[in-house]
Amino acid sequence: MAVNEGKQTFSSIENALRILKAFSMDSPELRVTDLAKELNLAKSTVHRLLTTMAGEGFVFKDPRSSAYSLGVSVLSLTNIVHSQLHILEDATPLLNMLTEKTGESSHIAILEGNEVIYLQKIESEYASRITTHIGRRNPVHCTGSGQAILAFEKEEVIEQLLSEPLQRFTENTITAADKLQQRLHEVKQLGYVVNREEFEKKIIAIGAPIFNEKEEVIASVNITGPVVRLEQRAKQQQSIAEVVHTAKRITELIKLRKRNAYIQRKPY
Repeated sequence: MAVNEGKQTFSSIENALRILKAFSMDSPELRVTDLAKELNLAKSTVHRLLTTMAGEGFVFKDPRSSAYSLGVSVLSLTNIVHSQLHILEDATPLLNMLTEKTGESSHIAILEGNEVIYLQKIESEYASRITTHIGRRNPVHCTGSGQAILAFEKEEVIEQLLSEPLQRFTENTITAADKLQQRLHEVKQLGYVVNREEFEKKIIAIGAPIFNEKEEVIASVNITGPVVRLEQRAKQQQSIAEVVHTAKRITELIKLRKRNAYIQRKPY
């Protein structure tokens, strides 16, 4: 069954998935009216879908507030996904070392559409207001994680992004397609990115790409920290070296895992 709401038509399954994706660390609880407004759906449609998902354990309704949150069925699927994401198994110890050596929070992110999703985060010992957490989605065009991936993506992926308006977040955000293309070319030449307050004021991000065995970019590793620390030349150069080294080590481990899997399958 398809539901026509506003300009777009979505099936019931698509709308149910859109509802699930609306929950986040920033919005862990949502009411029917919240979801209806955010997704441009009728309240009756949202209520019907939430009732079905609650019956299957994908959402939970608080009887006191009538707000919904994600249910235990999502947790069980999350555990399955986590077990299949070998990149996290390989990367997490290296991320811990990266944060220890640089003193800044580190992340692993992947590209999905025009956003990056953070799969892992290691917090630094310093208090921070940086808007990153596991599962968080941030724009690709103005984040260190995103630019580190995008610079090494296929031309059609970059062209698709540049064909749409680029949202401004700070005065340093690049919103002109030709300037962003030039920036990505520079990142590709260097092999890393230093993102200065393009997404958040007073925050610098340093990122580098992670590749698979086919030399295709699949993720990025980055650190984020305040300008007051990462703008210092010696600190910044040391941090760049550590980020690039970590990205290369994760890439090596991914390739090694693939080679070992191939050897184990190879008939003798």
